[in-house]
Amino acid sequence: MIFKHGALFGIRLYQNYLSPYKGFCCAYRKHTGRHSCSQLGYRAIRMFGFSGGLSVLNRRLSLCGVVFRRNNPPIFRKHRSQRGDCDPGCDLSCDTPGKGNCDFDKALSQCGHCFDGMSYKKKTSSEDEAKVYIPPYSGNRGGN
Repeated sequence: MIFKHGALFGIRLYQNYLSPYKGFCCAYRKHTGRHSCSQLGYRAIRMFGFSGGLSVLNRRLSLCGVVFRRNNPPIFRKHRSQRGDCDPGCDLSCDTPGKGNCDFDKALSQCGHCFDGMSYKKKTSSEDEAKVYIPPYSGNRGGN
């Protein structure tokens, strides 16, 4: 019960204090004219409880991501710092002035530790996302 009320409180804080100032709106709401993800999440958690509401919200956020990727060019996607790229601060022999020979296998063995333990999410292929049904614009902006 405490998780449910905490989640509802967190969603209201987001809707009232963060969402109006972030500069963009829910892609799903803009595309379909239906309730935003936060509105749906609030209603779902209130009706189905914390875990049931989160599963409904997770599905919606997935659809919202599909709508965003379909309608926005790749240049507006994740920043380099958010992609999981590794920028190791290793001292390589080829970084030293005067040493022209750079053995990339040796460099990888020296800096390979930054890749240990990294887990990558399976990227959703555009072919899989092309099969996802997104309802057309309904004209109903849904309250709030």
